[in-house]
Amino acid sequence: MQLGEQSEYFVTTLGQRGYSAQSLRAYRIALRQFREYLQEVWGEGLSVEQLELSHLRQFLGWLHDRGLHRRSIQLKVAAVKAFFRFAQQQGWIRKNPARYLPLPRAEKPLVSTVPQQRLQEVLDNLPRQTPPERLRAAVLELLYGCGIRVGELLALRLSDVQWDRGLLRVRGKGQRDRFVPFSGKAAEALHQYMEIRHALSPRGEWLFVGLRGRQLRQATVYRWVRATLGNLPVGHQRGPHVLRHTFATHLLEQGADLQAVSQLLGHSSLATTQKYTHVSVEHLKRVYRQAHPKAEEEQ
Repeated sequence: MQLGEQSEYFVTTLGQRGYSAQSLRAYRIALRQFREYLQEVWGEGLSVEQLELSHLRQFLGWLHDRGLHRRSIQLKVAAVKAFFRFAQQQGWIRKNPARYLPLPRAEKPLVSTVPQQRLQEVLDNLPRQTPPERLRAAVLELLYGCGIRVGELLALRLSDVQWDRGLLRVRGKGQRDRFVPFSGKAAEALHQYMEIRHALSPRGEWLFVGLRGRQLRQATVYRWVRATLGNLPVGHQRGPHVLRHTFATHLLEQGADLQAVSQLLGHSSLATTQKYTHVSVEHLKRVYRQAHPKAEEEQ
């Protein structure tokens, strides 16, 4: 079989193994581009058994020259590596040259955050008259005011609120408990919610209950966050984690210690928290450009 026939046989086999139509299309396109590369760079007539690592390495640069993002290049290279593993299993080649083909690291997406003043304006303007409105306001204020995960918030029980100390006992990943302070707007919103919680006919000890008295659902919180963020300059993310990202970023922008922020977020490693530092560095650069008398001149 020719290389084109072999790659199509490979894709057909993946289909028989239950791969989705979308995945099959991605594999087919990647392998077609690989054949286009071989023809353009190395000429016609190369068979799969003639291909060596030197033939494959330039494929990454060929893809990059066409303006593909790193994630797209990664997926296409992964498809080629999978094809060569299959070719070896089929006995078409003795050695797999793609085994040592490097797989580009995927780009790390930047965390999405909301400017402090814009977010505070939105939260301050939330209606807080009816029980459902107070419930929503308390949930959103705590997500931002405490930086907890949505799952951690929904798992809170009445006994986890230590009013006298201004602390929440939060059960994080791995069932690790930590104490997170709440005060200011978050405490005020939580007090207002507790005044009307009985009107929701709660059926248990969950701190936040839905309109039927049961534990509040995660889908409901996601819907509230998306609606509240609206057209704010958030970025590609629109879920509750945006408020957690924003909490951490705003703390760092105000000079909070990275170790302390890591503990508040419940991270097991300081390295996990460091993804927020690039945002605060950008904030410092903006402050410098706006405040330093010679900053504009030196740009």
